[in-house]
Amino acid sequence: MIHNIHTMDIRTYGQLDQTEDLSLLRRWYNPFPVKWFDTDEFFLALRELFGEDTSRSISDESYKIISYNRILMLDRMLRTMSVLMRNTNERSLFSLLFKRDVNNDTGNLDIYVQKVKDITGIEVKDGDDLKLLQKEIQRRLDKYKELTPDKPIEVKSDFMDVVLAVFSIMEMAYTPDMKLSEFGRLKKLADKKNKPKDNGEDK
Repeated sequence: MIHNIHTMDIRTYGQLDQTEDLSLLRRWYNPFPVKWFDTDEFFLALRELFGEDTSRSISDESYKIISYNRILMLDRMLRTMSVLMRNTNERSLFSLLFKRDVNNDTGNLDIYVQKVKDITGIEVKDGDDLKLLQKEIQRRLDKYKELTPDKPIEVKSDFMDVVLAVFSIMEMAYTPDMKLSEFGRLKKLADKKNKPKDNGEDK
């Protein structure tokens, strides 16, 4: 329930780029915070569409923040569920050995299980599922390290500066409702049109 490059218009992304307000990624009918959703696809598609030089640090830095926070959240939920499930098993064993009724309250386990399923698709029911979740967390951490190598942050052009330049080159009126995917194709035409022409001299 968050935007992709086919649903977000250039005006909204321009606001996101300038304000770094990640809540703008949410669709209008989505009541949940952005951190509950996997934004990897959006930022990767943005890079493929525009390359590394179109937006400022928002596509890189926000990706880093959201991805790493989600990894930390999953790791915390893994540890918490491990404790809750161990306590539940211990109470069940106690009840079996001593034939006494015990409190079977699992705390917030069901809430954590649902959140993990929403984020990763893994439904944690037993220890084997916890191992699957641990592998998924490690996979995401490895992917995060691969896609976010340490490098100096460069100051890049404001996204709206690029937008206005493209419309100017193409001699078109600014269309704020144009989707990012459509603008990506327009930018490629503008880049091609603005490319210095070969003077035809032999080298």
